Amino acid sequence: MQSAWALTSLSAVVCTAACMVLFGQYALWTKLSGDEEQQKIKHRTFDATFNEKQFIKNTMQNQLDQQRINVIELEGERQKATLEQQQKAADLDFCKADKKKKNQELADTEKEEADAKDNLSKVSAAWAEQIASLKQVKVQPSKICAFIKKDSIGAKLCMPEATAPAAVA
Repeated sequence: MQSAWALTSLSAVVCTAACMVLFGQYALWTKLSGDEEQQKIKHRTFDATFNEKQFIKNTMQNQLDQQRINVIELEGERQKATLEQQQKAADLDFCKADKKKKNQELADTEKEEADAKDNLSKVSAAWAEQIASLKQVKVQPSKICAFIKKDSIGAKLCMPEATAPAAVA
């Protein structure tokens, strides 16, 4: 009987141990299932956050690429505008130099014209004086006429003194 008692005690101990192992395994399985659920939730949260951050990164990368393209285009336009500005500055300098040259030519021409007018007025005055003096000489009887015979051809050319005042008028 002793062996039955020992067998019963041994089977009770083995059953108890088996129950403890079973309950321990169940508790471990429950704990691991809860941990697995938490890990799934964390994984989903991480995936959602990662996907959102990846989307933001891609969006920002696209915007950065677009801005780089815009910078390159604007740089090209800036260089083109700089070249146009330099060309216009060169054209302006050329026009200013040409204008200065033309103004100098105009001033020279105006000076020549003024000198010509002054010269013309002086010559005209001299000619007018000469004409006036010649008119006075024409009106006066010539001294040569006193030496020419009265009935010769030269006497006909000498103006008679009676017609002299009428010619002056």
